[in-house]
Amino acid sequence: MRILVLGGYGLIGSVITRRLIADGHDVTGLGRNPGTGQRLVPDAQWIGADVARLAGAADWQPVITGIDAVVNASGALQSGPRDNVSAVQSTAIKALIEACEKAGVKRFIQISATMAAADAGTDFMQTKGEADARLKASNLDWTIYRPGLVIAHAAYGGTALLRMLAALPGIGLMAFGDRRIQTISVDDIAEAVSLAAGSEQLTGVDADLVEDNDHALADIVAGIRHWLGWTPHKVTLNLPRWMTAIAVHLADLAGWLGWRSPLRSNAVKVLDDGIAGDASQTKAVLGRSAHSLKQSLEMEPATLADRWHARFSLLFPIVVSGLAAFWLISGLVAVFRFSAAEQVLRDSIAADHAGWLVAAGIAADIAIGAGLVWRMTTALAVKAGIALTLAYLVMGSWLTPELWADPLGPFVKSAALILMHLMVLPLLEER
Repeated sequence: MRILVLGGYGLIGSVITRRLIADGHDVTGLGRNPGTGQRLVPDAQWIGADVARLAGAADWQPVITGIDAVVNASGALQSGPRDNVSAVQSTAIKALIEACEKAGVKRFIQISATMAAADAGTDFMQTKGEADARLKASNLDWTIYRPGLVIAHAAYGGTALLRMLAALPGIGLMAFGDRRIQTISVDDIAEAVSLAAGSEQLTGVDADLVEDNDHALADIVAGIRHWLGWTPHKVTLNLPRWMTAIAVHLADLAGWLGWRSPLRSNAVKVLDDGIAGDASQTKAVLGRSAHSLKQSLEMEPATLADRWHARFSLLFPIVVSGLAAFWLISGLVAVFRFSAAEQVLRDSIAADHAGWLVAAGIAADIAIGAGLVWRMTTALAVKAGIALTLAYLVMGSWLTPELWADPLGPFVKSAALILMHLMVLPLLEER
């Protein structure tokens, strides 16, 4: 079959895409960045498009031309400058369903969520529920799957948050540790989609995809920590709800600056509510029980890269915040001590331009600090920070050589600052 996979290089979509290709299907993935899709799943064809902008049936017509089936693995955890939950999960998918009805694309497989409903407690679950209802009311051959907490080698949303908690050194931190959660392996989801794409027997099926048993959230974190190869936390502190609420509000604020933090309120609310489903429905789809949490983790043992990633994910917000504060404070201090900063250059060969140089430095420092805070410009600000650090090093040695009585100091400080900037770059892509 010629199958279109929305969100084809995402956490769930990438595994589905690879599985369908392995089954012999001709797969086209759709995502915002087709280059990323081509790099991650080179055997698929790729269409670059923002689902949120495909708001009408006519917008989808060229996308689904020649397509036999659609798998919707797209989604947005929470609204912000980069995402609109309602547009991505409800408006666009309703338009796509209408377009499929008009174009004769009969098969539609929807990846929803166990607690999705039009009256759910978060816009994430509400919009999933709205799309599910529209699909059920259509004349398409539909299948709806409702996964529990997805366990995959990659991590996003709730699973990313749990991996960060598991990676805490020394003392563990936990909130809602007694909440009951059922998980599902991403490979089981891909198998369920493969079965639905290859058989009419799963048409009209609305099924939960969950393992047989549930777990306390604290036990899942402990299991992930064991998977990462670390000994259990000797002490785990249970955070009071007010402290968790502060962290969530800060994460939501970061979300409006473009950061997709796993601590945002939708992810935390889902974990707080617990995640439960009907495992008998999963058995009916797969013909067997889903993999347990232990089995899901054991299928892909953690590597050194996973341990580094988990720890760097913890450090990432601290490093970015620290760098932003450094540049902003550096610029603001120079504003309030403009005369003193200018006087340093008055005794140099650039005395005639001292004021302009100080003003330019202030503007550059503040611009880099602000650029680091705003996600859309962070990568550019990181590179500018490295370039400016090198520029200060070169210009300082030329204009004010007397400050270099101990040459090791400036070089060490500059090298440390550059290293901190370089730490940020590898983790930017997934945020």
